Amino acid sequence: MATSLDAQKIEDALRQRLDARMDSVRALVRSRQELDDAKAMLKAAEDEDVRRWNAALTAGWTPDELRTAGLTEPEKKARVRKRATRRNAPEQAPSPEPSLPGQPA
Repeated sequence: MATSLDAQKIEDALRQRLDARMDSVRALVRSRQELDDAKAMLKAAEDEDVRRWNAALTAGWTPDELRTAGLTEPEKKARVRKRATRRNAPEQAPSPEPSLPGQPA
């Protein structure tokens, strides 16, 4: 006995599965955007903190006085160095194989 296939019913079932998968990707994209926004806000806040620290120093405060008051110096950012262009090492002549006893060198 042959069963009849309902193309619309199959398509609807597959579309629901696809929609659920797409919802998870949409949520991931929103989360990543929020993370990028938070990183940008953190960088802006850190930059402002450095400017204010320097303004306090310019106003005559010493780093020791600020530390005594409970204010720590802003963290120094690691500077990124450009990588030097990789140079190919000069080719070396192959080392001679050691001769075995009783064989000519």
